[in-house]
Amino acid sequence: MNRLLNLLLFISCTLTVVAQSSTHQYVTVVAEPDHADWTYHVGEKAHFTAYAIKENVRMKDAVITYSYGPDKLDAVYTGTVKTDKDGFAHFDVPGAKTPGFTSVRVKMEVDGKTYSSMTNIGFDPYEIKPTTTMPDDFEQFWNEAISKAAQVPMSPSLRYSEKESNDRVDVYYLKLQSYKKGNYVYGVLTVPKTSGRKPAILRLPGAAVRSFNGPHELAYEGFVVLEIGVHGIPVDQSPEIYRQLENGALAGYTTMGIDNRDTYYYKRSILGCVRAIDYLCTRDDVDSTRIATYGGSQGGMLSIMTAALSPHVSALFSYFPAFCDVTGYYYGRGAGWPHLFRNPNEPNIQARMEVSKYYDTVNFARLLKAPGFYAWGFNDPACCPTSTFSAYNVITAPKQLQLGRDTGHWLYPWQTENALKWLKSQFHME
Repeated sequence: MNRLLNLLLFISCTLTVVAQSSTHQYVTVVAEPDHADWTYHVGEKAHFTAYAIKENVRMKDAVITYSYGPDKLDAVYTGTVKTDKDGFAHFDVPGAKTPGFTSVRVKMEVDGKTYSSMTNIGFDPYEIKPTTTMPDDFEQFWNEAISKAAQVPMSPSLRYSEKESNDRVDVYYLKLQSYKKGNYVYGVLTVPKTSGRKPAILRLPGAAVRSFNGPHELAYEGFVVLEIGVHGIPVDQSPEIYRQLENGALAGYTTMGIDNRDTYYYKRSILGCVRAIDYLCTRDDVDSTRIATYGGSQGGMLSIMTAALSPHVSALFSYFPAFCDVTGYYYGRGAGWPHLFRNPNEPNIQARMEVSKYYDTVNFARLLKAPGFYAWGFNDPACCPTSTFSAYNVITAPKQLQLGRDTGHWLYPWQTENALKWLKSQFHME
């Protein structure tokens, strides 16, 4: 028995060391801006200090390559600096001519390996304006689509999961007819075993084709939680099925049907989210005056869209939302995931950009009435800050933004913890 325990301890320690070493670079290269908030005014020059750390010591006489250019676009300048006897080097980045972000990258080679990092600085980011515009019939288009979908019976079907339920929550798998007969939304419903009506959260997924299971951890905070997929397929299949779909029938789903606003892939997904909110309102254990949407990336986009379209959503948490100002590349600046319209010569681009306006997160953000909590960072390579600020800046509803400037496409725990505290305060839960 002792030999077995020692073996298990050895394996555990080995896995811990491997996990730690895989997330820590041998050399860390840093570009440190002279403004602690990484923010400047248009036209203001930024001063950077560059250094490289190896084994917790700054490297002297190290040659560091630096470059800068607009967020998500090619660098406009590349140069080199050499660190001094204290391990520091300095360079300047000219001020941007308009509100936006500049990506500053540093890299160096050590023993044949390249180490790098990025620092995105903002120039009056709260003044960034979107390139997309709202169609005159935007609200009419979505109101008619929702009205038509409402005529389709929900026909909800719940399957209890004894395996995933416990003494605190019940877990169910939900099948819900959506915007037309034979089209379904699938998800996992987690219900706290407490009496009375409870606040609810619609948890929306990031991009991918994958499974979901319960219980959802937010249910332990007192929420009824419905986590759904957006592809109209069951969420409890084998991983191999989702891999096949992602590489086959659903590969490139973000551009499917984009030549027509009525056939674009996300129309079904968005209406499915609204239908999920409608379902929550029918439940006796849900307080329909306290329903929130919650999600990041694609889920952040859908959180904003659903809150804009459903009058039953009274709060939302959206982190690094996708599909923000997707026409940006066409106008020579960074745009949000899924990075459409990079090639100005792509077939039918003008018509496709017109279709995108009916699905751009920016235009849904303009309609928001529910208060929202938002979170992202300046270094996000997927949902770049130029795009997310384009959406945030048009919101007139009560809003709060929690920045973790050095984050990429991820959040710090304190950002999600603060979001939960905010949401509970909105729903008078503490």
